[in-house]
Amino acid sequence: MNGRGRDTTSESVRATLYATAGASEAFEVPDDRWARIPALGLVSPEDRRRLPVNAVDAFPMSEQQAAMATRMLMAAALRDRGALGVPAYHNVATSRLTVPRVEPAAFEAAGLGLVREHEMFRSMLDLDHYSRPMQIVLEHVDRPLVTVRDLRGLPDAEQQHRLAEFADAENTRTIDLTDPPLVTITVHLLSETAITLTLTEPHAIADGWSTHLNLVEFLDRYVAELTGRPPERPASSDADGSPRFRLREHSAQQLFQSLTVADAQWWSRYLSGLEPRSSAGSTRDGHTWHDSVEIAGQENRMLSRLAASSSGLKAVLLAIHLEALARLGGERSILTGIPVNTRLAVPNGVDARGMFLNVVPLRIDVPAPGREAVARAHRELMQVTMRGRTPLAQLARTVGRAVVPTSLFGFNSFHSIAGVAQRLGLDTLEAFDDWSHTDFPFEASFNRSEEVGEHIRVLLYSEGSPHTRADATAAYRDAVARFARLEG
Repeated sequence: MNGRGRDTTSESVRATLYATAGASEAFEVPDDRWARIPALGLVSPEDRRRLPVNAVDAFPMSEQQAAMATRMLMAAALRDRGALGVPAYHNVATSRLTVPRVEPAAFEAAGLGLVREHEMFRSMLDLDHYSRPMQIVLEHVDRPLVTVRDLRGLPDAEQQHRLAEFADAENTRTIDLTDPPLVTITVHLLSETAITLTLTEPHAIADGWSTHLNLVEFLDRYVAELTGRPPERPASSDADGSPRFRLREHSAQQLFQSLTVADAQWWSRYLSGLEPRSSAGSTRDGHTWHDSVEIAGQENRMLSRLAASSSGLKAVLLAIHLEALARLGGERSILTGIPVNTRLAVPNGVDARGMFLNVVPLRIDVPAPGREAVARAHRELMQVTMRGRTPLAQLARTVGRAVVPTSLFGFNSFHSIAGVAQRLGLDTLEAFDDWSHTDFPFEASFNRSEEVGEHIRVLLYSEGSPHTRADATAAYRDAVARFARLEG
């Protein structure tokens, strides 16, 4: 389903999907069935004739990808017309590290390895020239993934000035979605052992887990270049280096999902009766800010005990999020968005690199803070994630715009960049810095490092929400305290 709201799936592609599926509903099709789709098997003959000469594969973008790419281009158009306060809508994440020694050629070689290994680095996104938004994988790309900038020898103040200028430029530039690699890595050399590493990427090309895997692999390849040992082969590849999972397999599943009805019918029943809500505003008439709430020490230990004795940490944190929203909005009936992992359950699918996310609505009448609030949050979370592959854009078309949440809950429990650096013999000098932009007016992202289990950082993002920074941070701090007291 493209942005014009009509089904543009060609009869040839539809026949390929149904023949491969061998079933009438998406949930009945084993995920590994989609590996049978050949290269270019999801492209109509008409679209295939328009592909670049060095294209080795192409497939429809997922609806979440297309929405993200459209949002990015719309923001760029507004900025081009002089609009103020419009974010560039891509990730810019920076970490400062020490390495055994700086070798520009080794950084560049590590980038070349990523490009060879993973289709996402050789992909372009095209919203305009095909029957539907298309991701196109090229045989090779002309631009380097990695750029090294040498600031050694400059005074500290001048280095900081250059880094700040670079960060401002990265956060405001427009990424050309047709000029891969869409992701870039910039290494600033600060001394013979100190660097900053900045990863810039549009949302539509990679999810957070892919970004994490890419950073881990980049550092591993760099250390391998320095030491002469072979890098660890990514779990997504075979012994000969060829990937075990192709991005078109995920595209096939998502495309087939949009053509079947059972999950869509469940969502229609679940979301029936929702009334259109007043707009949360825009970046011009709402509040734009970001802040954080730290959960550490005794509060973190109490929440961990509550999680262990109830439905798990994610349910506890979701209950905190729902309670904070109830306090902010003054009503207990809540609709919020839940990111869902749409990766295929196939060998090494967890290690694939790309955009494998959808957002689904969760509606709930929030109980008072207590174990029942955690249990109910868990039940709602389980039932919506079980059907999480139905695109939110499809629900908005079929059920109505009232189903689109104005807030988002996120929970990330990754190995931190600090932990990865330590494993590779590197040292982090300062915290990882990543303030991302989303499609939602308000987001609360709960982030837990596997290496620092006694600390959770709640990142709060407002991009035109009605909530002020002071009210939102107070609501989340209060909700954390209320649930922590349950185990006090």
